Amino acid sequence: MDFMSVLKKRGSLRLILLLVGTAAVIWVLAFRWQQSRIINRVSIVGTNLLRQQEIIDLVKLPASRAVRDVNTAEIEHRIQKHPFVKSVSVFLGASDALTVTIEERKPIALVVSKGKQFYIDAEGHLLPYRLTEVVLDLPILSGLGRSSLDSIRIASVLATMTILQQQDAQLYKTLSEIDIVSNGDMTLHFTESPAPIRFGGDEDKEQKITRISAFLHHSGQAHDKFKQAAYVDVRWQNQVVIHPSN
Repeated sequence: MDFMSVLKKRGSLRLILLLVGTAAVIWVLAFRWQQSRIINRVSIVGTNLLRQQEIIDLVKLPASRAVRDVNTAEIEHRIQKHPFVKSVSVFLGASDALTVTIEERKPIALVVSKGKQFYIDAEGHLLPYRLTEVVLDLPILSGLGRSSLDSIRIASVLATMTILQQQDAQLYKTLSEIDIVSNGDMTLHFTESPAPIRFGGDEDKEQKITRISAFLHHSGQAHDKFKQAAYVDVRWQNQVVIHPSN
C-alpha cells in the first residue's frame, strides 16, 4: 500500500468522524429543543359522543406545559379508563400541540333493567346512561331485569341485532324495542309494524329475519291484514302467523 493511499484512507476516516460528530451534535440540539418546547394547545380527534373538554380535563397537562414534563403513557392510561373510550393514542408532534386520538365505544341499544338504564355497544360492553353530544335514537332492550343479566343472553340479543342490520339495514333502523322473557325468547317491535313480532330464541335467526323482512316490505294490502292483530309469530319454520286480537 503506497503513502497516498494511506493519506486518502485517513482523510476519509476523518471525514466520516466529522460527519458522525456533526450529526450527534445536531441530534443533541434537536432533542434539547424538543424537550424545552411548550405545549400551547391540546387537539382532540375522533370524538362524536363525548365532549372534547372532558377529554382535555383528563389530559391534565403539567403546570410547566413543557414537553419534557409530559408523560404520554400516563395520559393514555387516564383517558383509557373512560367507559366510552375504546382506544386512545397520544402524540407529541413537531408543532405546539398535543394530539389525542380517540376511538369511542358506540352504543347500539338502551338497556332497561331493574329500573335502571344504561347503554350497550356491539361488543356487549355496558356503558353508563348519560347525555351525549349527539342525540341517540336507539332501540330499547327490555325484560333483561326479570332475571340476572348474563353474557350468554346479551350475546344472543346482540347477534340477532347484527344479523338484522346485515340482512336489512333499512328495517334495522325501524327497530324500536326487543323484549326478552325469562327463557330468552325475544319479541321484536318495529315502527313499521302495528303488531309485535314474536321471534323466539336466536336459533334460525337468519331465516326468521328473512321472513320478517319479506312480510313487512310486502304491499300495503298485507299491512291491512294485521293492523288489528295481537301479534305476529315467526317461530314456526317457513311461516308467518298472524294472531288476531280477538
